[in-house]
Amino acid sequence: MFTFKIFEIPEGKSERTLDLSPGDLELGEEVSLKSGTIQINFDHSLHFILVNLSFDVKVELICDRSLDPFDFTVNQDFEILFKAEDIEESADENGAVRKIDLAHKQIDIEQDVLDTILVNLPAKKLHPRFLDEHGNPVDFEQQSFGEAADGEEPSIDPRWEALKDLK
Repeated sequence: MFTFKIFEIPEGKSERTLDLSPGDLELGEEVSLKSGTIQINFDHSLHFILVNLSFDVKVELICDRSLDPFDFTVNQDFEILFKAEDIEESADENGAVRKIDLAHKQIDIEQDVLDTILVNLPAKKLHPRFLDEHGNPVDFEQQSFGEAADGEEPSIDPRWEALKDLK
């Protein structure tokens, strides 16, 4: 699904759309793919193939706070430059430079697709009900149970008082 034969990519600019369904990608134990599309734009020349990926992918995450599942959408662009010459491969959050597999005459984008989705997941996986209108986590409310007497000072542990007297 993520491997393209070089001779099948026409010279110049072309595009394809990949529709993702559950089971197409293994994202790990705490993340599952629900659906999505990846718009792929190819720019094929004699010496390189430029691949622009636009992600619109929905995944299901498990909340760190409540363990409730919730949906998270990944919208990201990623660019991969495949070159035929001997180069050092590199990658960052916006793009990558890869070597064309001349032995098999194909390019494979599966690892870059996987990495782009996983890198764009939040570090703190919080259900939207725990976020304010700006997307910031809401603090827990302090609740006390039982009756608290008004004006009563908190009692000090007698062991702590004994330690203070040792000075």
